[in-house]
Amino acid sequence: MCTLIIGLDVVEPGSVALAANRDEDPARPSAGPALLLDAPPVVGGRDLRSGGTWLALRARRAAVAILNRRPRADDAPPAGAPRSRGLLALAVAAAPPVADAAADAALRALGAHPHAPCTVVWASPDGGWALAHEPPAAPVLRPLAPGWHVVTHADLDDRAEPRTAMLLDDLAGWAPRTPDALEAGLWARLRLHGDGAARPPVCIHDGPMPTVSASVVWLARGGARYLHVQGRPCEGAPADHSHLLADEPPAPDGGAHGGSR
Repeated sequence: MCTLIIGLDVVEPGSVALAANRDEDPARPSAGPALLLDAPPVVGGRDLRSGGTWLALRARRAAVAILNRRPRADDAPPAGAPRSRGLLALAVAAAPPVADAAADAALRALGAHPHAPCTVVWASPDGGWALAHEPPAAPVLRPLAPGWHVVTHADLDDRAEPRTAMLLDDLAGWAPRTPDALEAGLWARLRLHGDGAARPPVCIHDGPMPTVSASVVWLARGGARYLHVQGRPCEGAPADHSHLLADEPPAPDGGAHGGSR
């Protein structure tokens, strides 16, 4: 996945929204939203090459997204064959749906297997975090503050990345009052085609990694929505997959490394 928008508490306290475009080699096979794990219940699209996912929903409790990071010139290659980053997303989604447990699962998986550079985002109505993995450096965990956040190929809210800076400026001050208004505004942003270097495209048509699917998710203490377009978001209508999100009893309270409330 290459563009992720996160909105924490923007519609109401105790809610989180995610909007994501997946940019990928069109020849890499994948399947749309389905039940990925039965117990615990995890839903998302599946990478049919490696078996992982780019966006995993833990019932109605939390979402996990994985974004490939742009390699740096001085990055060392992983020690050994790297494990699919999509399997990392599944491992985090299978952990208990509280922030500390999810972060521990991510750190354990990164310690147990080599992974190429990536950012892992965990978000729930109670808070969230973003974890930057750039080996051989130690992973860096940052809590999500209430408000809007954007991640692409670089750090969370990195204004040196043009697409991130453009979207952060566009989202500043936007406070949709209803989930319907939220979804409409997020789809509009996922469909942006840009008009030059200062406003790069969010929906990508050219190059080896065009946009191949898009999703909008809203999780709140009183409900959940999961919408998905298999293909570019500017060309298809979202399908509602909310029925896949099962109820799950609340987990015991857990910390969030500063990211839960």
